[in-house]
Amino acid sequence: MVRTLKVRQFGVMEEVEVELGPGLTVLTGETGAGKSMLIDALVLLSGGRAEASMVRAGHDEASVEGVFSCTQALSARLEAAGLGAGGDEVLVRRTVSATGRGRAWVNGNLVTVGVLQQVMRGVVDIAGQLEHATLYDEARHLELVDRFGAVEGEASALGRYQMAFGAHRALEQALEDLGGDERALAAKTEFLRFQVAELQAAKVSAGEEARLEEGRRRLAGAARLLELARAVDDALSGREASASELVGQAAHKLEDMARIDASVAPISERVLAAAAELDEACRGVGRYLAALELDPGRLRDVEDRLFLVRSLARKQGVRSDELPARLAALEGELDELEHRTERRVEVAQALERSRAALLEAAGELSKAREAAARRLEAEVGQLFERLALKHAQLRVELAPVEPGPTGADAVRLLFSANPGEPPRPLARTASGGEASRVMLALKAVLSTTEAVAVSVLDEVDTGVSGAIADVVGRLIRDLSCSRQVLCITHLPQVAAHAQQHLVVSKRVAEGRVRSSVEALTSAEARSNELARLLSGSQVSREARAAAQVLLASAARGTASAANARRKSAPGRARRTA
Repeated sequence: MVRTLKVRQFGVMEEVEVELGPGLTVLTGETGAGKSMLIDALVLLSGGRAEASMVRAGHDEASVEGVFSCTQALSARLEAAGLGAGGDEVLVRRTVSATGRGRAWVNGNLVTVGVLQQVMRGVVDIAGQLEHATLYDEARHLELVDRFGAVEGEASALGRYQMAFGAHRALEQALEDLGGDERALAAKTEFLRFQVAELQAAKVSAGEEARLEEGRRRLAGAARLLELARAVDDALSGREASASELVGQAAHKLEDMARIDASVAPISERVLAAAAELDEACRGVGRYLAALELDPGRLRDVEDRLFLVRSLARKQGVRSDELPARLAALEGELDELEHRTERRVEVAQALERSRAALLEAAGELSKAREAAARRLEAEVGQLFERLALKHAQLRVELAPVEPGPTGADAVRLLFSANPGEPPRPLARTASGGEASRVMLALKAVLSTTEAVAVSVLDEVDTGVSGAIADVVGRLIRDLSCSRQVLCITHLPQVAAHAQQHLVVSKRVAEGRVRSSVEALTSAEARSNELARLLSGSQVSREARAAAQVLLASAARGTASAANARRKSAPGRARRTA
């Protein structure tokens, strides 16, 4: 449950802190006093969207803090998120800046809004006046039936179905990927065969283009190379007074000098070494000349090969070094297409088997939903009698549809308020007051299957009054036997049943509106507030007397109502997820 709620610079509230207890807490006050701001604060703490309009005018930031009781499910989610349970309380904090940006903390740890939503999932259930629209939305009726029937195994049935549906959809996609226009696929296969054959015949190797380019340059310049090599050979050793001859003469003379003067020996050694290197160079030039070829045919072959390699690379849109890898990829694609027919047969057979499994799972899910629907009708029907809808009937209609992500059922709620009238869609049949009572009845029966810790009812009693309002108040009080309930109401008949009564009021000070929250702790204070709800701003003696009667009646009925609820509630355990 929510133990403490604190807001700063949040809408019309400058700074408000509220201590909340178990059971039913009602919030009353004039329209516009700020009651819904406390609900907005709980929405933020549950991971709702932050908006700049939430920040009090003239301030840079609004903050909201809440202390929640740490349930077993909440503790498990905290551990899974790496936030640690940290005792029997969980502190959640949100800030919103005037620019609309915000931050969130859980137990002092900065978290993303996504993590906050995961942690607080299912802790707070907020039902407002807009939920009537949800009740009218037939797309939400299937979810409602599934929520109600979950403890009887429908959740596992839905889980098995969704696994079967996912597997079936994957096979459908695989078959679709293997399908297509047969003519287009045949043309693509033929083109792939041509590309593969062309690359296989070419046998291009990595680095071949560089090697061919080097060979082409050498062959193209062979005549010039021959001319230059001969000139080098002639200069080094091929004529009189060549470099080799002159260096040899110098070496002999230096040897003679070294015999006379030993200091010349190092010079003689260097020249001898140079002569040896020169002789080796002369032999190298000779070998080069012997290997050099003037072969125009060979040059044409190299140029043709180089053109082929470069042409293939351009056609395939890759570098020449990538042609071997491209060939392997094309061979794999061709193999895939050539064996496509075989694989299509295999996938089609698997799809037939998965379709049978899907329909079987859908049948199980439909049976579970049918059973849940009948129980839902019966339990809501019992509550209709309490809500002065004695002759009303809620019918859950299931119709088969093509299997989809949520099953093979279309569900809608039908309602009839009068005997002899066939049930029709809620949106066309139920009045505002009737819709409020239908929604409360559904909330009451769902409370036995859901592990919600806090239910927030924002003026869900709209459209009811008089004796019906007292019945609604008793039902809301019964709902608070299994969870904490926060209820915004304008009906004194509902407020009389609260264990805790908070009054939200506003005043103008220094030109600004400020809202405050006061807990009514005395019987006199509660009686005065109920009298105000009964008669308006001018509280009469008769209104005070009527308020005291309401409080006394509510007090007498508390124990008997709780016992009646325990006896009538089916023996179903609430979910803990």
